[in-house]
Amino acid sequence: MVNEQFISYLWKNQLFNHQNLLTSTGDKVSVIHPGIENSNAGADFQQAKIRINELDWIGTVELHINASDWIQHAHQKDPSYENVILHVVWNDDLKIKYQNGTSIPSLCLSTQVNPETLAAYEINKSVIRTQLPCGSMFESVDFDVKEKMLAQCLRERQAKKVSQIQQLLLSTHGDWEETFYQSLARSFGFSVNADPMFRLAQSMPLKLILRYRDRNNGIEAALFGLAGMLEEDMRDEYQWELRREFIHLKKKHDWPNSYLNHSDWKFLRMRPPNFPTVRIAQFAELIRSNCSLISLLLEMQDLKTIKTLFETPLNDYWQQHYHFGKKGNGSHSVLGKSAFESICINTLIPMLICYSTYKSESKYEEKALRWMREIRAENNFVTRIFNEYGLKMRHSGDSQGCIQWYHQYCLLKKCASCEVGNELMERKPA
Repeated sequence: MVNEQFISYLWKNQLFNHQNLLTSTGDKVSVIHPGIENSNAGADFQQAKIRINELDWIGTVELHINASDWIQHAHQKDPSYENVILHVVWNDDLKIKYQNGTSIPSLCLSTQVNPETLAAYEINKSVIRTQLPCGSMFESVDFDVKEKMLAQCLRERQAKKVSQIQQLLLSTHGDWEETFYQSLARSFGFSVNADPMFRLAQSMPLKLILRYRDRNNGIEAALFGLAGMLEEDMRDEYQWELRREFIHLKKKHDWPNSYLNHSDWKFLRMRPPNFPTVRIAQFAELIRSNCSLISLLLEMQDLKTIKTLFETPLNDYWQQHYHFGKKGNGSHSVLGKSAFESICINTLIPMLICYSTYKSESKYEEKALRWMREIRAENNFVTRIFNEYGLKMRHSGDSQGCIQWYHQYCLLKKCASCEVGNELMERKPA
């Protein structure tokens, strides 16, 4: 039976006929990149790249069994769905439009899928998807072999993170401070709001934001204003205060009303301490309190000392609120341990390794690796899979290696490229 999980499976793995692919209105469609699967609020796939006729579009993709489910789910009332560039359906039973009345491109998959694909999907569903390809044999392999694979995968994963920083460094014309600032912003968005946080930092360069360090609420007003969070109905006096300051800055710098929209930010299925409003306030205070973060990162040796930079208390308003006009219990006023460790893994440590490579000074990479060994192993579904097979995580280096191992080897069945896979395949029959 066809359900949205099956359609998601088809789209994610591109298991349909791509020849003569047309929208419901006859426009030619090419899938350049299907996007990143989204388990939070908003469209099903983010950052997709679709070519319609000769024009490339970057945005979100929404999946439904019936096109009319768009109305059933009230997406026509949600501004975040205005970013949908393709509506992928099984039954194209209704023409769906954007809020301005233009039609949303629709792709019907029911005519593009081989019936055998559905049968294979039903079979695959009955298999435990989290099982490692080598199954119970994994535990029989010596730890030295697994440790070698963990080290290899950790290097690969770090190289990918470092490569992203290198690309960002090129875009900032070699400005390490600006590169670190934008990378930190992305980390403060974590997985759910990383993209809008990154775009927000790009809209407000560090050199400009530091000009308002000593101006009361200047940095907050700029960031919340450009984030699109001062355009909605004002909920209290503090929001009005920020809005008045933003109007002044907007006129001075000839900014648009906002760079982002409130609908770009995800709040649903999130605990209040993780709300983007709290993260923006924390990020603003971190920047305001420390004028040269990259220098501090390079100079400080102790991870605990670095952590104090991220523990600067928020102002009185954000100690009592998690959103404009909504009070909390104050537990969100300081960045939590898990959040800090995530920022270390995804920004601080890759930044040190990248800097070490550029300057040919190994001491920074050595410090980064030491910090990684000091940080707790992450607890997620991938690490739990390896734990079930007897591989215990000692620190974050192990958990990062496991994530790379699982996604780039196990899921892709690249056993011949895996140290454990090779060890098992080279064994002689008893």
